[in-house]
Amino acid sequence: MFNIFKKKPSGSTITLKLDGLHCNSCSLNIDSELEDLPGVISSITSYAKQESLITYDPKLVKPSQFTIVIKKLGYKVL
Repeated sequence: MFNIFKKKPSGSTITLKLDGLHCNSCSLNIDSELEDLPGVISSITSYAKQESLITYDPKLVKPSQFTIVIKKLGYKVL
Protein backbone atom coordinates (compact mmCIF):
# COMPACT_ATOMS: atom_id res chain seq x y z
CA MET A 1 0.00 0.00 0.00
CA PHE A 2 2.54 2.62 1.09
CA ASN A 3 5.72 0.60 0.51
CA ILE A 4 6.94 1.45 4.03
CA PHE A 5 7.16 -2.22 4.95
CA LYS A 6 8.47 -3.39 1.61
CA LYS A 7 12.12 -4.36 1.69
CA LYS A 8 14.21 -2.36 -0.75
CA PRO A 9 16.12 -4.48 -3.25
CA SER A 10 19.82 -4.74 -2.57
CA GLY A 11 22.48 -5.03 -5.21
CA SER A 12 24.13 -2.85 -7.81
CA THR A 13 22.08 -0.39 -9.83
CA ILE A 14 22.59 0.89 -13.35
CA THR A 15 20.58 3.33 -15.45
CA LEU A 16 20.58 2.80 -19.21
CA LYS A 17 19.45 5.53 -21.60
CA LEU A 18 17.31 4.02 -24.35
CA ASP A 19 15.94 4.97 -27.74
CA GLY A 20 13.13 3.56 -29.82
CA LEU A 21 10.43 3.07 -27.20
CA HIS A 22 7.04 3.93 -28.71
CA CYS A 23 4.66 3.26 -25.80
CA ASN A 24 4.31 1.84 -22.30
CA SER A 25 4.10 -1.68 -23.73
CA CYS A 26 7.68 -1.27 -24.92
CA SER A 27 8.69 -0.59 -21.31
CA LEU A 28 6.84 -3.67 -20.10
CA ASN A 29 8.51 -5.85 -22.74
CA ILE A 30 11.97 -4.68 -21.68
CA ASP A 31 11.23 -5.17 -17.97
CA SER A 32 9.84 -8.63 -18.56
CA GLU A 33 12.86 -9.80 -20.54
CA LEU A 34 15.42 -8.26 -18.20
CA GLU A 35 13.77 -9.71 -15.10
CA ASP A 36 13.99 -13.17 -16.69
CA LEU A 37 17.80 -12.92 -16.54
CA PRO A 38 19.28 -14.73 -13.53
CA GLY A 39 20.67 -12.12 -11.18
CA VAL A 40 18.34 -9.27 -12.13
CA ILE A 41 16.48 -8.20 -9.01
CA SER A 42 14.28 -5.55 -10.62
CA SER A 43 13.91 -3.53 -13.78
CA ILE A 44 11.93 -0.30 -14.03
CA THR A 45 11.77 1.09 -17.54
CA SER A 46 10.21 4.48 -18.24
CA TYR A 47 8.80 5.18 -21.67
CA ALA A 48 8.58 8.91 -20.86
CA LYS A 49 12.20 9.16 -19.73
CA GLN A 50 13.48 6.63 -22.28
CA GLU A 51 15.57 4.90 -19.62
CA SER A 52 15.77 1.71 -17.64
CA LEU A 53 16.79 1.44 -13.97
CA ILE A 54 18.09 -2.05 -13.28
CA THR A 55 19.01 -3.51 -9.89
CA TYR A 56 21.09 -6.67 -10.15
CA ASP A 57 23.53 -9.01 -8.44
CA PRO A 58 26.93 -8.40 -10.10
CA LYS A 59 28.03 -11.93 -9.13
CA LEU A 60 25.35 -13.42 -11.39
CA VAL A 61 24.92 -11.02 -14.32
CA LYS A 62 26.92 -8.36 -16.15
CA PRO A 63 25.53 -5.05 -17.48
CA SER A 64 26.65 -5.99 -21.00
CA GLN A 65 23.96 -8.68 -20.95
CA PHE A 66 21.28 -6.02 -20.45
CA THR A 67 22.35 -4.29 -23.65
CA ILE A 68 22.19 -7.56 -25.58
CA VAL A 69 18.64 -8.29 -24.37
CA ILE A 70 17.42 -4.77 -25.12
CA LYS A 71 18.96 -4.75 -28.62
CA LYS A 72 17.38 -8.14 -29.41
CA LEU A 73 14.00 -6.56 -28.64
CA GLY A 74 14.70 -3.88 -31.26
CA TYR A 75 15.59 -0.92 -29.05
CA LYS A 76 18.81 1.07 -28.82
CA VAL A 77 20.97 1.55 -25.75
CA LEU A 78 22.69 4.94 -25.84
